[in-house]
Amino acid sequence: MQIIEAKHIVNVVACVLKKKEKILITSRPLDKSFSGIYEFPGGKVEETEYFIEALAREIYEELGVCLNFNKTYYLKSSMALKKNKIKLHFFLCLSWTGQIISREKQSMQWVIPSELKKYNLLESNEKFINFLTGCIFPTAN
Repeated sequence: MQIIEAKHIVNVVACVLKKKEKILITSRPLDKSFSGIYEFPGGKVEETEYFIEALAREIYEELGVCLNFNKTYYLKSSMALKKNKIKLHFFLCLSWTGQIISREKQSMQWVIPSELKKYNLLESNEKFINFLTGCIFPTAN
C-alpha cells in the first residue's frame, strides 16, 4: 500500500493599492523571513476567514486603512514555493479610507508598475508582476 501525503496549502492575500498611476509595495519587516525584500501588502488567510476579510484585516494591520470593497477587485491567483505550498490571491484596490502609514515599520514605495522589476521583490511574485505589467498596466509605446 502506498501512502500519499496531502500537502497543506496556505492561502495568502495580497493587495495592489493604486493611486493615480502608481502602486504601493512594502518591504518585509525586520522580524519576518525575507526581511527588507519588497512585496505587495497582505498576509495569511486564517481558517475561518473569507479572502476579502483577510485582505481587509491584513491591510488595516499593516497600513492602517480600510479598503473600499466597491472599488476592490480580485485579479489573479498563483501557486508559489515548491516545498511549502502557498497560494497567492491578488486584489486590486482603487479606494480606501484613512492615511496609509507604516504600522510594522516597513519601507513603502509608490512605484510605476513598469518599474517593479527594478526593486528586490519576493520571487513568488514574479509571475504576477509579469501579468500586472503585461495585462493590467501595460507600458505605453
